[in-house]
Order: sequence, then C-alpha cells, then structure tokens
Amino acid sequence: MIMNRNLEIFIKVAECGSITRVAKMLYITQPAVSNAISKLETELNIKLFFRDKRNGLLLTHVGQKIYLLAKQMEDLDNRIAQTAYRENHFMEGRLRIAALTSLVSTILSKALKDYRKAFPGVTVEIREGSPNDIFRMVEEHTVDFAVSCSPFGKFDSITLRRDRMAAMLPEEAPDILEVDLTAPPALLIINKPAYETILDHVKQPFPVEQFLQVQTAETAINMVLDGNGIGILSEYTMDTLVAGHRKYPVKPEIAFDIGIFARDLEDLTPAALEFVHLITQRLTAAPTASENSRT
Repeated sequence: MIMNRNLEIFIKVAECGSITRVAKMLYITQPAVSNAISKLETELNIKLFFRDKRNGLLLTHVGQKIYLLAKQMEDLDNRIAQTAYRENHFMEGRLRIAALTSLVSTILSKALKDYRKAFPGVTVEIREGSPNDIFRMVEEHTVDFAVSCSPFGKFDSITLRRDRMAAMLPEEAPDILEVDLTAPPALLIINKPAYETILDHVKQPFPVEQFLQVQTAETAINMVLDGNGIGILSEYTMDTLVAGHRKYPVKPEIAFDIGIFARDLEDLTPAALEFVHLITQRLTAAPTASENSRT
C-alpha cells in the first residue's frame, strides 16, 4: 500500500548485503534488483550503498538512515493492512517476534501452535538473539514486539513471571550448597543470552579458565549431562527443558523478570495483540514445575 517495490527491494538488499541473494529470494533477475536500487538512488539523489570486498554491499551513512525510515514505513504498511483485514472479520498480514533462543522453545513454541490454528492467514517470523540483539531489533522497528528478560530499559513492558539463575550439576558431581559465580568449583557452562543477563547483575568478570560460553540453553544442558561442567541457566528454562533436575542456588543471587516489551504495547498491530494476549493467558494459567513443588 504505502511501500513501493523499489523500497521493498532496497530493504532486502540492506539486510542481505547481496544483489545476487535478493534476486534469488524474490525470484527476479539481478539486473532488476540493481535497477530498483539505481532508481531509488536517482529519485532521492543520494548514494545508498558502497561495495566492500569482504562484506559485500554496505549501507552508506545516509543509507542507514533511509533504511530505518523504510522499516518504519514497512511496519506502518503492515498495520494498515491488518486493520483493514480485521474490519472484515479475519486476520492476515505479518507478525514479527524477537525472542531469546531459550524462550522460543519454552514460551513461543506452544503458543505458536494455537495461534496458527486461530489465525492461519498471518505469517509469523521469529527472530532469535541475545538480549542486546533483541533490544536493537525493537529499536530499529525490525520486530513488532520481543520476549526476553529484564531489564527492559525505556521500552513498554509486561512481566510474565519472575525468574532467577540457578546451577545445574552433572550427576557425578559432589553435592554442594551453592555455586559462587566469581570463584566456581568447576567449569561454568553458560549460554550467550544467560551470560548477558548475568553481566547486567554481576560486574566482576568470570575467571577465563573456568568459563565456557555456548550459544543455546539446550547445548549447555547437554554438556552438563555429559559431565563437562556446571550449567548456569534460568530456573524457568530448567523447569521446561529438564523438569525434575535438581537446581542449586548461585551466589550472588540473580533475579529478573521474563516479559514482553515493545516501543508501545498499546499500539501493536492486531496480529501482535492477539499473540501477546495468547502468551499472557498461557503463562498466567500454567505454573512452572518449581511453583508446583512449593505448593
């Protein structure tokens, strides 16, 4: 509606950094992609890209500004379409969610099944990343909302539940009272999102020789089960992925909120509002294993 084809192609090239890849993605020729960028540059009388031998096409300084504005236009275009579709009693369009990798499998996956059944016309995109990656996605209008852990900074947020970091020990490890993160008794295995959350609370650096960072919570869990070290994970992640496995407290205690955040939660698209409502219902209705054990 608002977006023209040249802007749509420009966004894809900015994100992919390659005319060849965009041409294959959109099933058009490379000259067609180049022509769209050339027309847009001529219309705006600016240079949008420069070519780097190692990294391909990169945005110029002004190109980066145009890209951010184009993403806002893309978002607005999606909102207009969804509002019109909703008025006609059905939902279509696109929903973009950013989430911590561990929360995709623990929160989004089950909700997604129900959501797709209720709104089959909505295309859902889930973009995983670390807390810092997710902040950037929301800031740049790349996603409609995010599911992550606090702090949520300047963004509008809804708290889904309180969580805290805990330690997971291999079966053969000696029993202990707690794990001191600054002086660990064995190798600490921490996935990247958990590591960034810990750094928000613990300013002391980890002993390099006693710390191994991995990408996902699932990898950390598997490495602990194989006896490689002590996993540091959120209690909610452990309750979901390794229910029943004993959790040990960590020192210092690291407590935080799991929540949904966006620039303005009251100004979400209809498709995003429905998903937020579904997640909120599911999380408030189903207690975790640790909550059950305390009742």
